Amino acid sequence: MGQKWPPFFPGTAVICDRKRTACDTMERNGFWASMPLVRNIALVAVRRGAALESVCQAIGLSPEALENPEAIARLDQCIKAWEQALYYTGDPFLGLHLGEATSPGLVGMVGYFMESSPGLCTAFRNLVEFKKLFDSASSWVEERGEAFFYHMEPDPLWKELSPETARHVFDHGLSAILNFIKLLTGKAIYPVLVVSPFPRPEDTREYLRVLKTEPLFNQDGAFIEFRLRDIQAPLIGHNPVLNSIFKSLLEEALAKANASSFSNEVRRVILQKFGSSIPQLPQVAELLHITPRTLQRRLKEEGATFQRIVDSVKSELAIGLLQKPGLTVSEIAWKLGYVEPNVFRRAFRKWTGKSPRAYRMGA
Repeated sequence: MGQKWPPFFPGTAVICDRKRTACDTMERNGFWASMPLVRNIALVAVRRGAALESVCQAIGLSPEALENPEAIARLDQCIKAWEQALYYTGDPFLGLHLGEATSPGLVGMVGYFMESSPGLCTAFRNLVEFKKLFDSASSWVEERGEAFFYHMEPDPLWKELSPETARHVFDHGLSAILNFIKLLTGKAIYPVLVVSPFPRPEDTREYLRVLKTEPLFNQDGAFIEFRLRDIQAPLIGHNPVLNSIFKSLLEEALAKANASSFSNEVRRVILQKFGSSIPQLPQVAELLHITPRTLQRRLKEEGATFQRIVDSVKSELAIGLLQKPGLTVSEIAWKLGYVEPNVFRRAFRKWTGKSPRAYRMGA
């Protein structure tokens, strides 16, 4: 195909073979990323002619795991997914291009929390506060005078193992932020400065097209700077009631992340991996690296059941979503994993004693 990169054939596990010690460190640190992003990257290669089975083999995932929206991927698997996408596309700006199509929904409940926030500045602070619930990458925000900075520190081990894919991940973050802004506010807002720790490519025209500015390359920092007045823009999806409910659920998830209760750990995983639907018992068990039978046994020892935990999460989410204008009962049912709205209606009545319509009218 003429591409010079990556220098391996699809399916070759170059990362761990090249740096076994670094991979051991990675496994101890437990770096992970959500599977939907990894899936999107892998499918880029598939759309360019790669066989799904070959791509999955190269990444180190089964096709079933790749299709599981509640699963997570290790750092080496993330790197291999990017390597496959770059190999089959030959796109030197793949990160920028994928970021242009990334939406807040990719990060599940944290994205919903962002969407219901009052303003863009608050939305990004909320993203940073709860980012640890969907990946372990480092980021933070700061205000300095009339400027607003969103810092995105590349993972040091990722940068060491695969600097080229690390650059694409950073670029993906840059363009994804701009797309988030457009989706949340309904208008385009561009940075005044972008600082990148990666080498300057020969051709920077695509950066100018996407970012409307050329980054400062080969820098010690890694951030994107906006005018503070631009980042203070209101959000079109602001919903105070729903925002408060999502905040409460996310704060509870963070508070329980380090709790010793196994029930709390199961609840944390469910909240953390809530995306288009509630994760099922086998998926939660897989994320906890135990069998479904062991999960059920350990919950029983604490006097809990998986279904009661799921019902608790669903009831809180349902109450919040019913207070969001524009969402029909059928749409809420689908978000919570119900194929038939009538099944959701019966469940809601069981939780609250009211039908969804009656609850919405009385809210």
